[in-house]
Amino acid sequence: MNIQNNEVQHKNNLIRLLLAVLLFCSGFFSPCKAQSAIEKPLSEKATVSLLTASPGEEVYAQYGHTGIRVCDPVNNFDVVFNYGLFDFNSPNFIFRFVKGETDYMVGACSYMDFLLEYQVDNRGVTEQVLNLRPEEKEAVWEALIKNIQPENRTYRYNFFFNNCSTKPRDIIINAIGGKVNYRWDGKYKSLRDEVHHFTNNFPWTRFGIDFALGAEADDSASLKSQQFAPDLLMESFAKAVILSDTAQTRPLVLKTQYPATIDESLIEQDPWSPGPELVLWIVFLIIAVLTFLEFRKGKNYHILNILPYLAAGLLGFIIAFLTLFSEHPTTDVNYLLFWLHPIHLIYVICLIFPAFRKKWANLYLCINLPFQVFALAGSLFLPQYFHPAMYPFLLALILRSVMALLSIQKIRSHA
Repeated sequence: MNIQNNEVQHKNNLIRLLLAVLLFCSGFFSPCKAQSAIEKPLSEKATVSLLTASPGEEVYAQYGHTGIRVCDPVNNFDVVFNYGLFDFNSPNFIFRFVKGETDYMVGACSYMDFLLEYQVDNRGVTEQVLNLRPEEKEAVWEALIKNIQPENRTYRYNFFFNNCSTKPRDIIINAIGGKVNYRWDGKYKSLRDEVHHFTNNFPWTRFGIDFALGAEADDSASLKSQQFAPDLLMESFAKAVILSDTAQTRPLVLKTQYPATIDESLIEQDPWSPGPELVLWIVFLIIAVLTFLEFRKGKNYHILNILPYLAAGLLGFIIAFLTLFSEHPTTDVNYLLFWLHPIHLIYVICLIFPAFRKKWANLYLCINLPFQVFALAGSLFLPQYFHPAMYPFLLALILRSVMALLSIQKIRSHA
């Protein structure tokens, strides 16, 4: 039985290798441009489709992807327009992404090239052929051709409101001669709930995002906001109808087909690894035990202050930067700053100096104590989600602040 399974696995791997070779030979790695030969009016047999790729393993692929397919058998072209192109090696890419100043591009490639990419990665592709009139298809086509021009192809990317899913949506909706009624409010209460859904299998990614997203991510999210995720856009298109001026309705999607499906036998189980909750509770227990020994022996283990407050200061610096300088939405109001702030970094640096450790180090921790206690209580009523792994982290800081308070009282009692 195991031999048969291995043979199947080897055959599947061979198929993937052949697809990769074919993909390379087809010139996929040099995205093709919309040629002047296809910059002409569409024929009556042309179709416009919304393509939705299933989520992948990479961070940038965990929400899936969207493309617009324009197929015209009379004019002999089949092109997909992709608004998710970016250059990771561009100058200061990470800094610009954190600041919210990332520029993405729209590109065009053949439908088969687009499809092969996801077949090689064992990701599914759903095609929704849109129920558009000839003039609406032409309007979509003209908008795409305009966008693909060198002077128009770059746009300012926004994770929630201007991305590879919302750009195709807007082009399609704006081309329709009528009103689109989705007859649906979506499935997520907030943008954070939606992010949690797509990062459910990536606990550390989810943990990091929950630090960056502020209170606005927990506000009630409209369907339009939820459509930043390709799967949600696909589902809302499936339910939508077009209302014409004559009160007639027609479904937005004419038919749905699945040109690429996921091969379950190729899915590999990821090895178990501890999540943030387990890791941080273990760290808290270690700090608690060492703090107890410190108290019993009457010693000061400064490393117990340096490490957690260094981590808190670094996270606080990132949060403060996002709050004050980033153009990303939902980051400008973040209640985590009550206990995570960059001033902790100054405290850690000052611990190098003996005079500071002796006179001011414990006082600094005591000053932070009421803010930390408020943050702990505020996790129950403040309008911002508090990740479960943040509790042991915050409790460790509170424990060190309480220890500092006890040390000050002990010194005063012997004075």
